[in-house]
Amino acid sequence: MSSVGGPVESSVVLKERFTRFFDLPFEIRSKILSSLLCTDRRTVDLDPSNYRAAAARLNLFLVSKRFGFEAYHVFYAGHTFRIFQTHGRFLGAKTEPLLARLPSYYRNVLTSLELRLGPGWSNPPKPWYVSDRLGLENCIAVRTLRVFAEVDPSSPIFKGFRLNGDFFTTFSGSLLQQVIERLPVLDTVEFDAYPSVDRHGALMMRLLEVTRTARKRVAWGPEREWGDSLADKLELARLKARQMQLL
Repeated sequence: MSSVGGPVESSVVLKERFTRFFDLPFEIRSKILSSLLCTDRRTVDLDPSNYRAAAARLNLFLVSKRFGFEAYHVFYAGHTFRIFQTHGRFLGAKTEPLLARLPSYYRNVLTSLELRLGPGWSNPPKPWYVSDRLGLENCIAVRTLRVFAEVDPSSPIFKGFRLNGDFFTTFSGSLLQQVIERLPVLDTVEFDAYPSVDRHGALMMRLLEVTRTARKRVAWGPEREWGDSLADKLELARLKARQMQLL
C-alpha cells in the first residue's frame, strides 16, 4: 500500500510547488516580464550597445505566440523611445530613425517618446525630419513626450559658431510642433535640459510657446527640477488660467 501511495503524494507536492506561468494573474505576469525585459537604461535609441543591452531579452518574444504578445507589450510600454537618433554612427542621410523601423503594432503600445535636441545644432542631421515614415499617428497610447535640450545655441557663448542667432531655436520649435500635431492622444510635454540651458532662454521659451499653443500640459523632468520655484509655480498657474479661458 505504501508503494502505491508514494507516487500519488509526490505528484500532489509537485502540483502545489509549481504553477504554470499563464495560470498566474495578469498583474503578476506583467511584473515578472518587466523584471526580465526592462533595462536600467529606460530610453531606447539606435545605439551600438543595443545588442548587449536588449537583444538577449528580446529572445523572450520567441517563447510562444501568447508569451511574445504579452512580452512585447511590457517591453515597448515600459521604455521611452527616442524619435530621432543621436549616436554619431547613425546620423547618416540614409539611416532611418528607430520609430520608422518598428512595425505599427509595436508603435501602438508605446506610452512615451523622447525628442532630444542638441546634436548637430549648427547643421541638424539629415534624418531629423517629421514624415509619415515615423508612424507617429500609430502611437495611439503615447500620452507623454519628453523633450531634452542639450544646448541652447542662442546663448552668447555660441556667438561666432552658429549660423545665426535663432536658426536652431526656429528649427527645434518647428520640429516639436510637427511631432505634437501627429501624436493623436498626447497629453503632456515634459521638459528637461543640461545645466548650461537657461530656463528663460530663447530655445526653452520657443518650445514652451509651441506646447502651450497646442494646449498640452507642461511638466518638468528630474535633471533640472524646473517648476519648483515660486516664479515657475506662478507661471504654471497663469497657463492653467489661460487654458480654462480657451475651453
